[in-house]
Amino acid sequence: MKFFPLLLLALFISVPLGAQNEGVEIPTEVAEAPYEVGDLVSEQGYYIERGEDEPRINFRIVDNRLRIYWIDGNGLIAEPESETATVRFTGSVRGRAYHRLSLLPTGGGLGAAGIMTPPHLYNVILVFPADEGAEPVSYNFRYSPSMDVEVDPTVDGDS
Repeated sequence: MKFFPLLLLALFISVPLGAQNEGVEIPTEVAEAPYEVGDLVSEQGYYIERGEDEPRINFRIVDNRLRIYWIDGNGLIAEPESETATVRFTGSVRGRAYHRLSLLPTGGGLGAAGIMTPPHLYNVILVFPADEGAEPVSYNFRYSPSMDVEVDPTVDGDS
């Protein structure tokens, strides 16, 4: 009779875990830029971790252009939470120090038209505009050339 409560406990634990990905189809192939909502992307750039249920913000340089994506818990491109952002580089900067990013034609993220000359080594201030009556949200971080390297999320690193 001890088996029955253990079976119920196992069933109770497995149902919520399976429900998390219910209805979500995760691609098996990494997409090529330009990315669209729902694409699986390589690990690249700088990730801003936010609340547990909020997508991570991914700042990356793709083909020497600034890009911002929102990445959900499954590693897929999520709907952008903002239509614009500004980026300011501080310190020793070659080229423009200020960039305005807007929604990409694919709708999967934000981008700037300017070309970023390598090496990509920057102190970054990323600012998202605020709704009326609220303060803008900003993030400060350092972007280095090693962040330009793509890592395929479908490859198991334990091998």
